[in-house]
Amino acid sequence: MTTHPSPPAELNELLNGTRPDALHSRLAAALTAEAAPTATCSPEGAHRIHRRLRRLAEVLPPPVELFRDPRRLTLLSECVAVADPPLYMAVLSHYALCLGSVISLTDDPARLGRQWEALASARSKGVFLVTEIGDASSHLGIRTTAEFDPETRAFRLRTPDAGAAKFSGVGSSRMPQTAVVCARLLVGGADRGVFSFVVDLTDDRGPLPGVEISAAIGVPDLPLDYALVRFHGVRLHHDQWLDDGARIDGAGAFHDPLGSPDARLSRTLCVGQALWATLPAAMAAMARESSLRALRFAAHRRAHGRLAPGAKVLAYRNQQHALLGCLAESFALTCAGRTAREIWTRSRAAAGGRPPAAGRTDGMTFAPWTAVDRPLAVLKALTVRGTARVARECQHRCGVAGFLHPNLLAGYQGCAHAFDSAGGDSQLILLDTGRALVQEPEPAAGRAALPPDVPVDHSAWWPAVARAQETWLTHELRRTLEERTQAGHTGLDLWNPLLDAARELGEAYGSRLLAESLAGAVDAVGDPELLAALRPLAALYGAAEARRLAGRLLATGVLDPATVRALPAVTDRLCDRLLPHLPLLDEAMSAPRGAPPVPLGADDYAAALTDFLTRQPERPS
Repeated sequence: MTTHPSPPAELNELLNGTRPDALHSRLAAALTAEAAPTATCSPEGAHRIHRRLRRLAEVLPPPVELFRDPRRLTLLSECVAVADPPLYMAVLSHYALCLGSVISLTDDPARLGRQWEALASARSKGVFLVTEIGDASSHLGIRTTAEFDPETRAFRLRTPDAGAAKFSGVGSSRMPQTAVVCARLLVGGADRGVFSFVVDLTDDRGPLPGVEISAAIGVPDLPLDYALVRFHGVRLHHDQWLDDGARIDGAGAFHDPLGSPDARLSRTLCVGQALWATLPAAMAAMARESSLRALRFAAHRRAHGRLAPGAKVLAYRNQQHALLGCLAESFALTCAGRTAREIWTRSRAAAGGRPPAAGRTDGMTFAPWTAVDRPLAVLKALTVRGTARVARECQHRCGVAGFLHPNLLAGYQGCAHAFDSAGGDSQLILLDTGRALVQEPEPAAGRAALPPDVPVDHSAWWPAVARAQETWLTHELRRTLEERTQAGHTGLDLWNPLLDAARELGEAYGSRLLAESLAGAVDAVGDPELLAALRPLAALYGAAEARRLAGRLLATGVLDPATVRALPAVTDRLCDRLLPHLPLLDEAMSAPRGAPPVPLGADDYAAALTDFLTRQPERPS
């Protein structure tokens, strides 16, 4: 692919609207100052992650200011995710979850004194401890306790048994780390709900008194030092409680304006909004890079098959279907990332820059996440799965090059795959979404139907299909649920046969959100040249999704067999329309200048890989 001279400003705004030049330049310099850790976890790798985190803190605005601007927080996520996926996990934990909890759940972060100063400067690496290792859906049944002592007005943090041990990427035990720990508050022996507490875990000498950290646990998909953390009566000062408006008066009486433990849990975990609002954009950035690197590789790589010796790999239809389909999906994920950021921006503006004033209590059947924010949680679930799918397909299409660590496709795929469970389990999010949707009042409009005059190769076709699929699944699940309820079934007995249908409805809801995000972005474009590239790109995404989900769409009757049989030919036509616009899309969708170079993106891959390897430290003999 040759470079397009200058992509339209409108496309730069659509794709790169979160990249302020000055901040991006500073981030690029910080990220290239030291090589990324290798694809293995080790104490040295953990220390290197911490050094890179401190360099980022030096160039970023102060945390409170950073959280006032979702665009900057999204920019941070995009740049780090593309350059160094393990560092991205550390950045999310430090900024979005740890610092985000302090900023969201207290009126004055400075009351934490040295703990706040150490976190804000990243002298201490921030960790978020919520997941407990022993039980499924542990977020709904947190057993770590923080017991209030009325005499000292302090708290004692305890882990009751091995099953309540917290699991997180705590890194090396011999460096400063501070955690936000989600624990059940006990006042006068009564359970007052789950709150967050700021706890120093380690310093340069190791775990602090009362803190127990296990040996490292390897997670190959995302190479960080994970471990189990237990607390044995750690004393916490009153100011280390992120009370968020709750209080314990001088007589030891507890007061919480939210009124219920479920509302408090939802509020405590509102920090998930910052993660879900920025993670989709970071996932999309990794998907774009995967697609573009694989496309460049295929455009330059010669094939020696006997059908056409010497032909470029991208000349083959199956390669076009796969890689242009990945590019189309990465564009849809990009639009979803913008939607997620906009949802969070509107939510914060409506609440005066803070999370909603009260936690919700609905949507907590399987996990707390959709009760915090359903659209953001679902966008998280769909974008991590989409990015894992794109990176995996690009790996496969690049052969051995796709699996080499310097080319980062394996890192992107592993990171996205890990986030299927991290940041709120995607399966539980989709289950809760389907269950909640089917229990809402049925709209008067009834079932959705496909507009008869929208052709399959039009960008408006897939949003209509996605809406019709969601409506059909909602109607059918609601009908079945009513029948089973009338037959006397309740609880698990009622829902157990319906769980797959609920999850499928949650996925359909997410598919419709992605389709509408994509359609809205394309509809807002006025530049004719840009529209000529984006319309077939959006239509190709729809055709690829319809082929991937053909069985479901046929089963519901949303698509007929003739339409499904025509999809390969439709995909051929869309690829032909799209190929002339690849230079434009490559220029606009690539990582910005200053990003660390990757061999797979070079015109001469073999030379770039050789150069990369010669610049690495020499192997020990």
